[in-house]
Amino acid sequence: MDDDQNNDGPRGTAPEEERLSVWVDRVDAYLLALDAIDADDPFDFCAEAWEIWQSAVAADPPPETSAAVLVALGGLQAVARAMTASTLDYYRTPNARDRKTLTTVHASLKACLGTLQRESARWLLESLPTADEITARSATLVASLQATNAPGASPISDSGIVFDKVCALTDTENRRYREAYDRLRSMLNRESLQHITDESDTLSDVVLGIVLDLQASRGSTFDENVMAERKSKIRSALIAVTGALHTHHEQSVKAAAKAFGYASAEAKAVERLFDDAKRSSFEYRWLDELHEPLQRGDNAAVTYQFTARRHGEPDVDVHMDRAYMAQFAKSKNKRLAPDELVMMGSDPSVLDMIKAIAPKVNSLQGQLDAILYPNVADDVAAVKELIARFGGQNGLDALHSAPGSTDKPWMPPHLSPRVLSFVRTFE
Repeated sequence: MDDDQNNDGPRGTAPEEERLSVWVDRVDAYLLALDAIDADDPFDFCAEAWEIWQSAVAADPPPETSAAVLVALGGLQAVARAMTASTLDYYRTPNARDRKTLTTVHASLKACLGTLQRESARWLLESLPTADEITARSATLVASLQATNAPGASPISDSGIVFDKVCALTDTENRRYREAYDRLRSMLNRESLQHITDESDTLSDVVLGIVLDLQASRGSTFDENVMAERKSKIRSALIAVTGALHTHHEQSVKAAAKAFGYASAEAKAVERLFDDAKRSSFEYRWLDELHEPLQRGDNAAVTYQFTARRHGEPDVDVHMDRAYMAQFAKSKNKRLAPDELVMMGSDPSVLDMIKAIAPKVNSLQGQLDAILYPNVADDVAAVKELIARFGGQNGLDALHSAPGSTDKPWMPPHLSPRVLSFVRTFE
């Protein structure tokens, strides 16, 4: 009977147990490595997690007949599911505040890997899967990693093809593809610009909440506690919006300095664009100036208006105090022409100013992109080359959702739908 077990495959054989033990240890080490990943969002976290495990698999691919191959493929599938969940959540959840957080995705991935670790460790304590079991489970894993929705396409059930495709990429090629993709993704994501939009939306939500509160007559306009709470909410939201404007400026300059050098013509050109924006837009330059007094708690910088009406809509607004800001600018030796505030007939509405700068900031971002990403055509060509390496149109469909997703083919690196759409339509 023992002979029959040995004929079935790796069950109970010392070399196979040793190989599986190595991969179980790799899962343990991988769980620790996940905690050390420095990422700002679920996409970056999953991309880094994918690269770590994929590199381990590509460097030492287990034999297809080994139980260790189930651990290798299972790890890929776990990261793929996390990436797919993050991708779908991003595009199905319009409000960024409602999307999965990095912490949530991290915990979910660790839980999935924990299940894989416990099962593979149990094989070492009890018995290894039979050859037939390994073949069947391996085929299921690879099919889930490589099945495509493309018309007429059939799943690939040979794990050797999976490893061959990954290993066929040299380090230089993989780095070139990944860097090209990362530049396109950064350009299209426009994270610091999106931050301005998100904080502006938050401010609008705060104002709307106060309007609804006034409509429902919950709390008197003359109640000092209610008034203080309303002012505090709006002030916090205003600090966030003006802070986002500062961050947009700082991050854009840093990106140019990192890419081209601190004293480069490109970094200086980016700084000039922001100077031009402040000179040409009253709203932009004074919102930028308003951030400092708001942040340090100078309540005199703005005034709040809460008007409840028995008949008609309530009114909520915030005004920039012209006299205070003119004096503030003079005290800071700013070249902002504070006299233009004194000559105005009334204090400007801060809420209207924020609405007015949206087209200006979007136009500014387009000019920044032209400086920060001068080789877009070359990056698009590199990504198109990557797609061609993995099967042309089938590869394009495969990469549309995520690398190693449960319903799509498995391809490195992950390409987001936004990047794919841009690459497809780029001229």
